[in-house]
Amino acid sequence: MKFILFSKRLEHLSFEEMAATIAGLGLDGIELTVRSAGHNLPEAAAGTAGHVTPDNVRTGLPQAVAVCRAHGLEIGWIATDITSADSPNAREVFSVASACGIRQLKLGYYHYRGFGHLRKQLDEVRRDLESVQQLCLQYGVQAGIHVHAGYCLSAEAMLVDRLVADFDPAALGIYADFGHMGLEGGYGGWVQSLDLIADRLIMLSLKNVGLFPYKDQDESSRRSHIRPDQFSDDSGSSAAVVSWESKFVPLNQGITPYREAFQYLKQIGYRNFASFHTEYQGAWSWRELSYPELIAQLEQDIAYVRQIVTDLDM
Repeated sequence: MKFILFSKRLEHLSFEEMAATIAGLGLDGIELTVRSAGHNLPEAAAGTAGHVTPDNVRTGLPQAVAVCRAHGLEIGWIATDITSADSPNAREVFSVASACGIRQLKLGYYHYRGFGHLRKQLDEVRRDLESVQQLCLQYGVQAGIHVHAGYCLSAEAMLVDRLVADFDPAALGIYADFGHMGLEGGYGGWVQSLDLIADRLIMLSLKNVGLFPYKDQDESSRRSHIRPDQFSDDSGSSAAVVSWESKFVPLNQGITPYREAFQYLKQIGYRNFASFHTEYQGAWSWRELSYPELIAQLEQDIAYVRQIVTDLDM
């Protein structure tokens, strides 16, 4: 297994600075962001953009690849906001990635429109994926759907498996995420999900999630993008209702037990890249870390995972 770093939290760095930082951490490569400002994650901050933007992919991506390879790093895959062949610059992104020798590409996100719409939306997504499959087969690139908790149509790995079931595995696969899978299936669901998608697993994100109490009177502290339903207090008390919100935490502290998870990876023979996601800044982190603190926490995460891999002889 090779370890790479998601470049999202390093987007303020130049290609050279990014590559030097990741090489200095002893990692094998990069999951490079190639997406537009205000990309389509629910929690995306307006104005943020990838290390390469889709409209500059023809120039930017080859430059990034050259710098990374000069530092001995591979581009494991690129993270895009493409959801269909009609997405802006989609064909160009596929074409340039293929020309640069990048064989995997993470797709963007399909958002749940609310109760009562799911079946219709799934049919719509399948039509979008048909167009993506055509691009994949044309350019020899494999696309992954990211299992992403919350109000994404890919929140449940079992549903993602259903979405890709009738497509060519050479074109479309599944991007598992231990943090998001643990959040949506914190008891046994994440294990069963990993079991089910094992034969379509092509990418893997390393993150973890914890749950934190939130009182409804404390709206200013609310960090999630969607406020949960509030339950009535049958006693008539005016006390605030306590609910829960998710935040990213260090890999050894969250819902997903990493040693158990890696035992399953060993059992299924997963040998592809695994990407560290350092989501320790912004509204979704359990703490707001400075950049030096983020790097320090990343070093701890890397050491923790490498020790597990050594112990399991992977």
